[in-house]
Amino acid sequence: MKFVLFVFLIFCFGCETKKDNTARETKTEIKRFIIGDVNNDKIQDTAFVRVISHNNLDQVAIEFSKIIPPLSFESLGVYIQKVNDLNGDNRNEIIIFSRTHEGWWNEISIWSFYNQKWGKIAKTKAFISEDKDFKNRIIKENGNYFLIGDDMRNEDEKGAFLKTKVKI
Repeated sequence: MKFVLFVFLIFCFGCETKKDNTARETKTEIKRFIIGDVNNDKIQDTAFVRVISHNNLDQVAIEFSKIIPPLSFESLGVYIQKVNDLNGDNRNEIIIFSRTHEGWWNEISIWSFYNQKWGKIAKTKAFISEDKDFKNRIIKENGNYFLIGDDMRNEDEKGAFLKTKVKI
């Protein structure tokens, strides 16, 4: 009986799992977006999006032409569009569609560049399934601009998500 216990203990300690301390492969992807004149120098600006995948985490770094400070955040990827001036500062704003870890859901945010800093002026979520879903997310009603998103928790009678409006 002692011999069987001895063999069992050797077997258990011999099957110890080893931790792999080697880093997972790092992948980098770079995309370019023309974003209009965000710093009011009368020259079109460009955003360079770098998605860095490392150890199953995705970090997005958005760098710009000229001396515009970068933006960075965790995301599975982004799509950027220029937006006409929404807040009256004579500069283009940008809209960022950022893929989340929640399936087809995206975070949509509007950013304005003023006093050498980026500021998020509106944010919502939307269920994005096709490229056409990127269009017409900003509407103007009664002189005010709104960012249109989808309500994750409420659906209409046909199963479509109800729309939300966030004032810009």
